[in-house]
Amino acid sequence: MQALRLGLLLALLPVVEPRAAWPSVSCSQGLSCQLLEADVLCSPGTQVQPRGPVLVPTQLQTEPELRCRHGRACSACLRVDLHLTVLGPQEVAADGTRDTPGAAPLHPRDGGALRGWLVLSAQSPSSSRCAAIEVQLHRAVTHPGRTVGSLRFHCFEAPLQAEVLVMSYTQPLYHEVLNKTHHIPSCSWLAAQDAMQLCQVPRLQVSPRPTEAVVQLQVEVPVAVPAWLNYTLWVYRNQTQGCTNLGNRTTLSAPQNYSLPEAHMLPCVCLQVWPEIPDPPRTILCPFSNDTAAWARLWAQTQLKLRVNKGTLSYKISAPCDISAELMPCWRPDPAGPCTALPQLRQATLPGLQELDTLQPHPNLCIQVRSEGQVRLTQCLQEGTLPARPADLLLVETADPQGSATLCAVERGTCVPLTSSTSMGAADPGLLEQHLRQDVQSGQCLQVWRVEGGAAGTGWACSLDKYVRSRWGLAWAGGLLCAAGALLLLLLNKEHLKGWLRLLKAEPGAAGPLRGRRVLVLYAAAEQGAAAALGAELRARGAAAALEQWSRAELSARGALAWLHAERRRALRDGGAVLLLLSPGAAERCAGWLRGAAPPPDPDPDPDPLDVFAAALNAVLPDFAAGRAGGGRYLVACVAGLRPARLPPLLRAAPAFALPAQLPALLRALAAPRPQ
Repeated sequence: MQALRLGLLLALLPVVEPRAAWPSVSCSQGLSCQLLEADVLCSPGTQVQPRGPVLVPTQLQTEPELRCRHGRACSACLRVDLHLTVLGPQEVAADGTRDTPGAAPLHPRDGGALRGWLVLSAQSPSSSRCAAIEVQLHRAVTHPGRTVGSLRFHCFEAPLQAEVLVMSYTQPLYHEVLNKTHHIPSCSWLAAQDAMQLCQVPRLQVSPRPTEAVVQLQVEVPVAVPAWLNYTLWVYRNQTQGCTNLGNRTTLSAPQNYSLPEAHMLPCVCLQVWPEIPDPPRTILCPFSNDTAAWARLWAQTQLKLRVNKGTLSYKISAPCDISAELMPCWRPDPAGPCTALPQLRQATLPGLQELDTLQPHPNLCIQVRSEGQVRLTQCLQEGTLPARPADLLLVETADPQGSATLCAVERGTCVPLTSSTSMGAADPGLLEQHLRQDVQSGQCLQVWRVEGGAAGTGWACSLDKYVRSRWGLAWAGGLLCAAGALLLLLLNKEHLKGWLRLLKAEPGAAGPLRGRRVLVLYAAAEQGAAAALGAELRARGAAAALEQWSRAELSARGALAWLHAERRRALRDGGAVLLLLSPGAAERCAGWLRGAAPPPDPDPDPDPLDVFAAALNAVLPDFAAGRAGGGRYLVACVAGLRPARLPPLLRAAPAFALPAQLPALLRALAAPRPQ
């Protein structure tokens, strides 16, 4: 009756086309198995009570394995192992078995082999399969509840990473349904990587060309790759802070080429390719990591930017890839000349915006980026808004073993004694060394760096303009030539000649006593040369002239605004004066300040740290606005073609002089006694 019921079930199934290789079953010794059908309609139905002993599955195990055809053309499948037990009618109930120790042996009803029919089913999201199996136990007598053998089913096909529900039960249903859920592994399963087409990792072949690189996918499998299988190619930059995409990911089929533009042929550019399946294996290739041309292309795309903010020097390196390099400060007085390296101040490069704590801004200071012994990038402050200062000599102050300070001059890549320096021209080396030491001690030299201990010591930038007489030879010659030309022109007009002679005759005595009188000269960065010449003239006449370019060490330490207010109070308190040296551009900035307008935007994002003119306007123009600029306390000197009549109205409250024509009148005004 049972065989008839199972036969009717199989007869009602649709005819299934034969396959190239059917699943198979095998049994342990003492059992015989036969696969009746690999695709049946299955349903456990309602549990019934047997009339005699029956074979039932009592333990279910699953294991993934490969099912291969034609060598390595394999697919994943799930193997099922069942443990079989004989139960009698009294051991089978609605809730399972109820074995009793020492139960009597079971005898088949007909005295022959014990036969049973099992159903195995496997269900996944993409398929459902059932197999019918006949099992025979050849032993005539056995004990109830004892395992009599095992059955192995090869195997239910399933896709990688699928979740498969396996069930086993008898037909008819004599015992509870066994079930187990199994997760098929992905291509990370080592057995699948070498045998399954889907898990084959393609190989990348990169062929550089002058303007591009050709990337080819090469898949080496013993059989053809499925036509539906595509691959994803990802091009990215592999950096410390993470991976950066270079365009969208591309879908390719093998074999197919991909063109990589020249701009992406960099040492950190890598390629990844993988088949479009769940959890795929990947091929990773960085083809340009050791390519000399790629490294040259990287340095061509790398930028070094120096920034100055509130007297603090910082740098920023922008590079498409991580670079290993060091920063080397160097000194370049001549923009067209070489840059003398300062090896004691080198440091490793760091990503992002970084401060150079040991360095103070100076126009002659440059920063080099060196890698593998070569200078890759150079950036100088004089390339921005700071003009070079060729007359500044770089000195290094260090402490000798006895504790006394020694000075040397940085020249030709080394630090030479001051007596051997070629930068001093025709000056007396001994006397000039004494003056330079006094300038360092009095703060008239600008401190460029300071490092406690070691050979770096302290760097000072000292001006040689007032010491090296040989440099004034051309200036004197030019001045005499201009004077001769002026006298020649004046000879053409006797009346003008008489007035000029009277001016020359009256000028020395009219200047009055300037000795000790303090004069604070304020000017914009563009007028540094004129301010230095005027300051030197005032000092030659005995005045105590104060210029920010002569006091930059103190200015850097105290801040521009604090230094200006202190010098202004000192000059006005001691009966001195504040002299504004204005060009047309500086006068316009004054007018803008008086109108309350914001200053025009600076074309360079890094402002000149040594131009304190903006702070000077905030320090002195309030006195003009409050009517406290009279009485000789403030004077205005116009240069570069600026006429006193073109000054902003508020500035006309102070006496104004056009230089150089009205220099004697300016000197007389400075020498005039101040009202108490």
